[in-house]
Amino acid sequence: MQKGSMPEIVELERQSLEGLSPRERILKTASDLFYRLSVHSVGIDRIIAESDVAKMTFYKHFPSKASLIATYLRDKKTIGFEMFAAAAEKPGLSAIERVLTIFDAIDEPLRAPTFRGCSFSRGLAEFGPEANTPEVQATIADYYKELHELVTRLIEPLGLKNPERAVIQVLSLVQGSFVVAQSMPSEGIVEANRDAARLLLENEITVASTSERD
Repeated sequence: MQKGSMPEIVELERQSLEGLSPRERILKTASDLFYRLSVHSVGIDRIIAESDVAKMTFYKHFPSKASLIATYLRDKKTIGFEMFAAAAEKPGLSAIERVLTIFDAIDEPLRAPTFRGCSFSRGLAEFGPEANTPEVQATIADYYKELHELVTRLIEPLGLKNPERAVIQVLSLVQGSFVVAQSMPSEGIVEANRDAARLLLENEITVASTSERD
């Protein structure tokens, strides 16, 4: 997918199945079922039936269920990182505020009635080390690697004494927001974790400044 192009799933979510190509119907149907229910609980036969395609057509576009899952997750990753980028590119932000935009990006999705948790943390639970699905596992691993790299880039301008420690703390607050929002929905979850992230970053900046004076 070219940079700047709309993720395929986003485009498909706006359309009805009628008029879509067979591949698009499969992906739209699978995306909805995977997220509402779970990847393992939804079988290929149900996806084929609800997308109204032939079994041969399904396998023409997706050689396996794992291939479909990986495509679904790659689009989810693109959606997420486009939201992060859009939030961080707002003008006039301080270095700390730019880090905190990651919380701004997830706030609305986590408060949506349709929120069912993080697709990737759910994927970790469904596709552990013992699973024989290398393409799916690699897609999940890539998401967390790129998320770590994103937070690292955002934190770097702060000049902290131990930036990796701050990266882990911010990532923990971000992932914690997903878990708490899924288990006990509340309007203030993301805001509370955003405030916690601000406090810890301000503290780390103070420690770095004190260390330099000493």
